[in-house]
Amino acid sequence: MTRGNDGASETFYATIVTNAPEAIIVTTPKGEITYINRALERLMGYKSDEVIGKNIVMLVPQTPGRRADPVKWLQRWASEPDYTQARFLDLIGQTKSGHEMPVDVRVVEIQFKDTPHFIITVRDNTAHRAEQAAFKDANLKATRILMIAEDAIVSVDTNIEITFFNLKAEKVFGYKADEILGKSLSILLPERHRLNHAAMIDKFGKGKIASQWMSQRGAITGMRKNGEEFPAEATITKVGSGNDITYSAHLRDLTEARLHHKPN
Repeated sequence: MTRGNDGASETFYATIVTNAPEAIIVTTPKGEITYINRALERLMGYKSDEVIGKNIVMLVPQTPGRRADPVKWLQRWASEPDYTQARFLDLIGQTKSGHEMPVDVRVVEIQFKDTPHFIITVRDNTAHRAEQAAFKDANLKATRILMIAEDAIVSVDTNIEITFFNLKAEKVFGYKADEILGKSLSILLPERHRLNHAAMIDKFGKGKIASQWMSQRGAITGMRKNGEEFPAEATITKVGSGNDITYSAHLRDLTEARLHHKPN
């Protein structure tokens, strides 16, 4: 393409946009549709002449119980000063047939012939929403199972702050979850063991083993809320990598077992 051949250039770029695989809408700042490409026609079921001049709310309508005003959202995000990063919105689109679909919407403001316009890309988010719902459901089920497990389960983040504390852990340590979450794991250990325990977790986090018995490095001693110490056995497991590791300890109080095996 040569300089000065503006007509040919405009035709070239118009052809690219028209046939782009991404669904594209162009509107005025007030939401009046001035252009849609073929991918948008396929996605929403409208022909271009059915929507040109109409407001974008016909494609992303407001419904009872949903407060999102699509025009205001577009205006808000398009006015962001960082134009290199268009913003994602999460809205519900409506096709010509009346079918509703969750859509990812991305918008950026441009000047065309000295007039502001919004370029909006639209993606059907149905599959992604379904994946998110399935993941949330599976995570909820797993959390419920862990919550009622026979072992005391305590999870911490990379700062060794407690992020999960199940019902058995509450019984063993004497703390309620809401008073322990966010606290340092050291609160559950006798002071004399805290430094070595922190070093052990750090070394374990840097190693290649995903799970191990903590008793490999000596006897485990926990400390209850009332200051009472107790013998325990525990395994530690890590999930994640880098600065996003979760450590989970599955712990059993050995107090009763030790008493039963105490020699006469």
